[in-house]
Amino acid sequence: MFQAAIKVFVTRGYDNATMNEIAAEAGVARRTAFNQFAAKSDIAVEWAIRRGAHAFALTRQADRPTRSVPDRIRAYFHELAVMTEHDWEETRQLTTGWLRGYGSPNHRSWLSEELRNWLCEWLHGQPDDRLPQGATDPGLATDVLYDVYQGVLIRWMPQQSPGPGRFTAEVDAAIALVLAGLRHSALSA
Repeated sequence: MFQAAIKVFVTRGYDNATMNEIAAEAGVARRTAFNQFAAKSDIAVEWAIRRGAHAFALTRQADRPTRSVPDRIRAYFHELAVMTEHDWEETRQLTTGWLRGYGSPNHRSWLSEELRNWLCEWLHGQPDDRLPQGATDPGLATDVLYDVYQGVLIRWMPQQSPGPGRFTAEVDAAIALVLAGLRHSALSA
């Protein structure tokens, strides 16, 4: 069902696709489609969660024990950007679905407890519940990193194709800027 929905969104565009078409592509009844996904936008949320989980898996797979937290964060967003570039039209259509259904999420740390935990480790060396007063909030830092990624994505969305490596290079540079600011914040705390 999920893969059928992706195919229909890429072929017809998110706005033009219907749940009837998705059900037909999946070979299931319309009611079955709605039982699995109550709305088209729910498919977009599932897509975002799966994509993030896949980027984490790729990052963990390539992880070395000596890799620093900032290097892991850079690798995660780099993997996300490479996937985005590789499946550009899919990304454009499913991001449209996410935005149509939910608007720009104002709190993303729920997408990534793992990223939040990395930031706790790096910024404070301890669990979030024992942060010193005035410390950088890892949840907020997680949200800012996702905001930066999404900001780059939204700027590029009108493009039919970003060109090989261009989107990824911009994401890499933007994430590096945020990490430099967080490093400065952590050192001055």
